[in-house]
Amino acid sequence: MTIFTGKTEEAAVAAGLAALNSTRDQVTIRVVATARKGWFGLGQRDAAVDVVLQPVSQPTPVTSAAPVSAPVSAAVSSAAPVATAEPAPAPQTSAAPASAPQPERTPAENRAHRQAAIEAVQDYVLDIVSQLGIDATIEVAQQGHRQVRLAFATEKEGLLIGKHGRTINALQSLAQLFLNHHGAAHVTVELDVANYRERRQATLARLADNTAREVVASGKPIYLDPMPSFERKQIHAALAQNRYVATYSAGKEPHRAVVIEPA
Repeated sequence: MTIFTGKTEEAAVAAGLAALNSTRDQVTIRVVATARKGWFGLGQRDAAVDVVLQPVSQPTPVTSAAPVSAPVSAAVSSAAPVATAEPAPAPQTSAAPASAPQPERTPAENRAHRQAAIEAVQDYVLDIVSQLGIDATIEVAQQGHRQVRLAFATEKEGLLIGKHGRTINALQSLAQLFLNHHGAAHVTVELDVANYRERRQATLARLADNTAREVVASGKPIYLDPMPSFERKQIHAALAQNRYVATYSAGKEPHRAVVIEPA
């Protein structure tokens, strides 16, 4: 998969054609993601297209002098006319359909593709943060080939985190969507600033323990405030070994919450 991006689909296609030094009739184009303006920068997304060169078919032997009704592509415009008595199968199958599976990449190609997506997502989130009026830099701390952590450095830490972590969580969701649309869906991204994630995890552990004590004392279930899925998992994990209570999630996103009840 060869992904090219642009402010519009036409711009993305033009970038692909320029990089491959080709024309439209020499390539197969598949739209991976449409452009989206977003709201005050949040949710903004460039268009992304997959541009693949079509294989060049070999000219077939001429068995009759019947002219071709239209050229197949610029790459074979000088080929001999196609026979009308027995059409050769090669021209019909020379251009692979957009849905055809692409050849598997080598491990080295996978690493390069993954690294390119990680570098691109940094520019993406920094652009959003800049539109929010926050001057920040970013540092990458990669934790294996399936997880990456992006740590911000800024003087406006509270603004970047947002109330109850809503801003940093929204940015993290956008970053994950970006990776998904750029061929790195198996990579999990985490955004952090001023060790907020570590402090938040400690807060959630205390919340889980205190709420479990209250549930045992009252004998009644307690609904916690809605949380993103990765924070709900931390609550479940914190109480997994507590034999006096049970936990489950209830509600629909984005209002899904953890319920702690007597076991």
